[in-house]
Amino acid sequence: MVEVFTDEERAELEAAVAAAEARTSAEIVVMVVRSATDYRTAEIMAAAIASLALPAALLPFTAIPAFVIWIAQLALFVGLALLLPAMSAGRFLVGRSRVAEDVAARARAEFFAHGLRRTEKRAAVLIFVALAEHVVEILPDDAAAEAVSAEDWGKVAGDLAAAIKSGKLVDGLKAASDQTADLLSGTMPAGEDKRDELPNVITA
Repeated sequence: MVEVFTDEERAELEAAVAAAEARTSAEIVVMVVRSATDYRTAEIMAAAIASLALPAALLPFTAIPAFVIWIAQLALFVGLALLLPAMSAGRFLVGRSRVAEDVAARARAEFFAHGLRRTEKRAAVLIFVALAEHVVEILPDDAAAEAVSAEDWGKVAGDLAAAIKSGKLVDGLKAASDQTADLLSGTMPAGEDKRDELPNVITA
C-alpha cells in the first residue's frame, strides 16, 4: 500500500509533533488512515438491488427473451460492483451520520489500541484523520479533556479539516499539534521528568 506521507513529510511532521510535545507534559499522537472503514458491503448491496430491479424496467418489453434479461442483470451487477468501489461510493450510500459514527468508532478503537489510555499522566491526545471520509476526530484522555473545553478541541478539529480541504494535510497536522500544545502547556507544562511514551505519527 502506498504510504500516506513521503519520507520527507513524515520526518517533518515527526519533528513538529516532538517540538509541540516539548512544551507540555501531555502526549500528542497524530494518526492518519486512508479510510476509517470498508463500505464494500453497502456498495455490493446497491449493485445487487439495482440488478434485481432491472427486470421491472424491462417488463413492458415482453418480447425481450428471459435469457437476455438475465444477461443484462448479470452485466449490470458486475459493472456496478466494480464501479461503485472505484468511486468510493459506499460512504455516500450509507449517509453522512453513519460515516461520522464509523470514523468516531475507529478513532476510539485506535486510541485504546495504541496505548493513549495508558499514559502516566492520562493526558494523551489523539489527532485522528480519515482521509476518504474527510473527517477529523480529536480524542483527549481524561486529564487533557478536563484542562481544555470541548469547544476548543472542536476548533482544532475544524481548522485541521479546513487545511485538509485546501490540500495542506501536513501543514494542517503541524498546526493542530502546535494548537494542542498551546491549549495544554498552561495547565500541563513539560517537566524535567518528561519522557516520550507514544509514537508521534501513525499511518494506516
